[in-house]
Amino acid sequence: MPRRRPGQEESRRQIAAVAARLLARHECPDITTARRKAARQTGCRDSHKLPDNREIEQALIEYQQLFLRESQPMALQRLRGVAVAAMRQLQPFDPHLTGAVLSGCADGQGPVQLYLFAETPEEVLLHLLERSIPFEQREEQINYASGLRVRRPLFRFLAGEHAIELIVLPAGDRSNPPLSHITEQPDRGAALERVLELIGMTPV
Repeated sequence: MPRRRPGQEESRRQIAAVAARLLARHECPDITTARRKAARQTGCRDSHKLPDNREIEQALIEYQQLFLRESQPMALQRLRGVAVAAMRQLQPFDPHLTGAVLSGCADGQGPVQLYLFAETPEEVLLHLLERSIPFEQREEQINYASGLRVRRPLFRFLAGEHAIELIVLPAGDRSNPPLSHITEQPDRGAALERVLELIGMTPV
């Protein structure tokens, strides 16, 4: 990796801080949009000075610790509780929590994202239909360490006021997890027992 010049480092930190503020204030829906808007606001036209997803997420966590240190942890705890309830209902598909609710930077606005493992997406669809759960269906691009990029089914529904997103993966992905959009490293997610530990509950 090429060494960054001091000016590049300072610019990346500045843009990451602006992007984090935009995300925390819900002025942008995602990191990509926030980075682009932050670059415009700071007058940056050099792509080498743009922070990556991990830098922006870290800046967001720092912003939350500084300005939202009371409200954000409570919102995160609620979302993790929602995740636990959903995971218990979806146990046949070995659900694993991923995304911002797992990393700790969720604040109540974004969805609870779960990986599900199934032989076919129709199994998940039938599970939702049998429980009369209204849902929307689309596809999510998933990247793998091998360089493979595929689109996997995603089911989205509401649990009260919170959105749940189910990303359906083939059973083989337990040993070949997709890459995190943030770290670009294999993301196995967290099983129910781990999520219970995160919210201070004892697995039963």
